[in-house]
Formats: sequence, C-alpha cells, structure tokens
Amino acid sequence: MYEIDYLPRFRESEADGLVSTKGYFYYFQDIAAGLYHEMGKGNNKLPQKYGVSWVYSKYKLKIYEKTDFDHMIHIATWVSKLDAVRSLQEMRITRGEELLCEGRLESCVVDMKHKKIERLARIELPDDLAEGNPTSVEPFTRRLKPSENLEYRYTHTIEYTDIDLSRHMNNLHYIDMFMNAFDLDFYDRFFITDFEIHYINQAYYHEELRIYCERIGDEYRLFAFNQDDAVAAACIIKVKPYETA
Repeated sequence: MYEIDYLPRFRESEADGLVSTKGYFYYFQDIAAGLYHEMGKGNNKLPQKYGVSWVYSKYKLKIYEKTDFDHMIHIATWVSKLDAVRSLQEMRITRGEELLCEGRLESCVVDMKHKKIERLARIELPDDLAEGNPTSVEPFTRRLKPSENLEYRYTHTIEYTDIDLSRHMNNLHYIDMFMNAFDLDFYDRFFITDFEIHYINQAYYHEELRIYCERIGDEYRLFAFNQDDAVAAACIIKVKPYETA
C-alpha cells in the first residue's frame, strides 16, 4: 500500500469552491503513479530502461462527499490484482473517519515505439505486489457502445497543454472535456456520484474530438469521436439532485 496525507488546494476546486470529481481524479492519478514511482517502475524510469510507459485504460470513481481546504485528507492506493497485461489499483480518500471517495484504475504498459500493449513481465514487477482487498466500487462496465440516440455537444481540439510524456492526450484532460459537455446550471443542480471512463483509442496533438451524449435515467453516457469516427474515449456519469445527494 502507498498512502499520503494531503491538504487540498484551491486550484483543485470546482465552481462551488469545493474539491470533488476533478480534484479526486487528480489525486488518484498522482497516488497511482506514486506507488509505481516509489518502486522504480514509474514513467520516470520505464521509458529509459524498458522502452515502455504506463497507460491508463479505465478509471471508476464513487464519490460520497466533497471536501474543503481546511481539513487534511488521507489518500491510499494499492494493487488489488495483476494479470498478464493489466494492473488494477484501488484508491480510497478519507477525512478523519469519513469516507469521501473510492476508486479503481486499470492500467497497462505500452511499447513507446510500436504503440502496442506489452506483458507486465517485461517490467519485472514483484511477485507479491497484488494485495487483493478490492474496494466496494462495482466492476467496470464490460463495454461502452454508442447508440443511435446520441446528441452532439461540442468539439474539442487537442492542444499542447492537453498532451503528456507519451505525446497523446493526458487521461485527466478527458475528464475536463467530458465535464464541459454540461453547463453551469447542471452543476448547480446536480452532484456527480459516479464517474467511469474508458480510454479506447489514443488521441494526439491537434486532433479534433467530437463529444456526444445520451441520458438513460440518472446516467449520462458520453463519447468522444476522433476524425476517423472511432471512439477515443467513453464515460458514464451518474448524478443526484443536491437536495437528495
């Protein structure tokens, strides 16, 4: 297990001045990367030593409460499962005894030259790394497929600040992109309780992604289509009105 205590910052807040979906995703990325960095198996070492880098394929968050800047939070992550090509990491954020958020992350390593997924054996992870003990977060949705009921929202062009070491769009910038498919009134009325995202096809500098959305009950499904009409990423967002959240 890898864990830290942290005081949230104003830059991580949303329009209501509190930390929630966006901030929690940033914390998850930081601590998930931190676990492998501490082992010498992070993206600060893998490209030079093995010619690969970690790529995140799926995230899922369950959000219970927002947090402010006055209280320390505790963030913990651990590897619950490893198979031939996938690492599953769990995440839990607490404030004292209060559970704020839980999450799960699926990641793999990709050969940076050939853009292909590699077996985890290539990076020589410890045999006893997987601890089990999954959180209460439900399993990932098996497959997210677009329907004929999608409505166009807007188009996002990938710029320099969207890309990372792998020269593709950083996974967290998809979170911002999908959240921007809704207006301020939506966020004034609704609280995001669940956010699941699948990264399907990598997108690169100056590509255009078209964002579409459909609503199914309390669930919104969003898809980002690239210029070849392939899905680059897809997500499911669940919300509750504030008066019942």
